[in-house]
Amino acid sequence: MPQALPRCANFDPMELDATDSITAKDPGDAFEDVFWSLLRRHYPPEQLVRLPAEMGGDYGIEGFSTDGIAYQCYADRDSVTLRNRTDKQKQKLNTDTLKLQKNAAKLIDALGGVVLHYYFLCVPQMHAAELVAFANARAEHVRKYRLSFIADDFAIRIKVPDDYPAELEAVMQTGAAKATVPTPAIRAEHLALFTAEKPELVEVMDGKLSVLAARSPGVDVTLLRDIFIRDFLAKEQVMEALKQWPETWERIEARRALRQGALELESELSPDNPNVRVLALIDDYRRDLIGNVLAIREEDARRIATGQTGEWIMLCPLRFRKTST
Repeated sequence: MPQALPRCANFDPMELDATDSITAKDPGDAFEDVFWSLLRRHYPPEQLVRLPAEMGGDYGIEGFSTDGIAYQCYADRDSVTLRNRTDKQKQKLNTDTLKLQKNAAKLIDALGGVVLHYYFLCVPQMHAAELVAFANARAEHVRKYRLSFIADDFAIRIKVPDDYPAELEAVMQTGAAKATVPTPAIRAEHLALFTAEKPELVEVMDGKLSVLAARSPGVDVTLLRDIFIRDFLAKEQVMEALKQWPETWERIEARRALRQGALELESELSPDNPNVRVLALIDDYRRDLIGNVLAIREEDARRIATGQTGEWIMLCPLRFRKTST
């Protein structure tokens, strides 16, 4: 396998802005189904009971497991920031835990003797310690209800899909769920640091892009170089984050190796203009990832494709044939 491109010193690929400025991601319209797909992989079928609201089961929980855990999913789609999302999660938790007392008689019948030790609020994102503290306070209130199906050590926990890594990986391989990674954050200082610490790679890129410029008059080589370096750094952040899903990461690496293996021959034989080759390579690789790595999101496939093309420009085997004079 070709040697990996060295990372910039002092560059953290997972560095992000402060959490209070993170945009809340749209979890899509199938979060509840995806989370229950995780639970179905986590438990034998006889240990999991679902009580969906549309079947008259709006008891404050959507189901439970016979080991004493109640589950409630919540994925709002209109929060702009994680601040908004946290506030709504707290409101949801307050509303639904009140239902435990209101619907106690129905829950006794539905639980069939199961005593709840935990209540899991299952959400797509959780980035606020205050939500944990709020959950602890709500658990204390619920314990004071003195309900027969609530254990003395009853506690509320906030869960996200990442808390079920093996199950999530399995669901993603079917395409039912996608690997969610932070949006890359590439600042001007990252670009400057890379340029200063990797001058040999920048020189190689400048040389290749000069061939492109010769075939496409008016191209700003410096601007194009900076775009490709920024895309490469973004790709590195995405790939680092995807290590949380090893099988997905390995599938992407396998597709990269296959595509990279064909580049040297293409570089020798292709008569296409460099700009045509680059644009085609990005699009072909993006479509290859989407078609063969079911767990990857469209935007991450695009980032990986553009960033990987930038890496191929900095390193062999992507080369451009010079114009004959």
